[in-house]
Amino acid sequence: MAAGLGFKTFNTGDVLSAADVNGYLMQGVLVFADAAARDAAITSPQEGQFAYTKDNNSLWYYTGSAWASSGATGDIEGVTAGTGISGGGTSGTVTITNSMATAIDAKGDLVVGTGSDTFSRLAVGTNGYTLVADSAEATGLKWAAPAGGGKVLQVIQDTQVGLVQTTSTTFQATGLSVSITPSATSSKVLVLGTIMTNRAASSIAVKLQLRRGATAIMNMGDIISAGSATGTSNVGYSAICYLDSPSTTSATTYDLQFASTVSGQTVYVNDYGSTDATVSSIVVMEIGA
Repeated sequence: MAAGLGFKTFNTGDVLSAADVNGYLMQGVLVFADAAARDAAITSPQEGQFAYTKDNNSLWYYTGSAWASSGATGDIEGVTAGTGISGGGTSGTVTITNSMATAIDAKGDLVVGTGSDTFSRLAVGTNGYTLVADSAEATGLKWAAPAGGGKVLQVIQDTQVGLVQTTSTTFQATGLSVSITPSATSSKVLVLGTIMTNRAASSIAVKLQLRRGATAIMNMGDIISAGSATGTSNVGYSAICYLDSPSTTSATTYDLQFASTVSGQTVYVNDYGSTDATVSSIVVMEIGA
């Protein structure tokens, strides 16, 4: 067979030569049962010549030295989207999309498995939170505050300078009060402090109590200031140390109250009989669970 001569338009009455027939008219794709039949029929293939073999539905072209598969087998009838993929089609330009990628719509999002061949978007957590396993969640994961009990999350202090006094046996405000808003219901609140007390007579004592809101949570008993006489020699400090479990994320107030053990007898917070600036203080700390 002669080498292909390309394309030519013939006119009515043209006389075709053998070269015309071999070079122009024999440019169609020849069909054979298999490669053996092709090779037996085309003993002198030309570069660029095509042939089709029916046994394997393959299209071949001659490179000039050997027959090579064109790869155009024509057996793809459609593209169907599988797990995690959307789109597809049976004709024209076919587009498929990774649906896991489209589930992510914000910085830090995660795609998490929820079961057999299913997944879900897990939105990014709060700053400083960590990813922990939780079988109660649909994704099996959740964002949570860092674990590790004993971490101090916040500290708030109040101080009282100047004399406060009462003759009542009913608890009165010392002026030491501080409000804290826990970040989690599992947090504890550690209350620390020192308070200076005094009494006007050696026969009486100072009563102290710590409150959360309107509830007394620590009764410090009757405090007898140092010494037995009245005046500045009776001044003494008392320490506060109490670990509370408020179980709330609402603003919570802690305050210290005092009273006299004998009605009509004066007791004092901070210096008595002196102009020195004495300071009592209260500190509350949120302790992470």
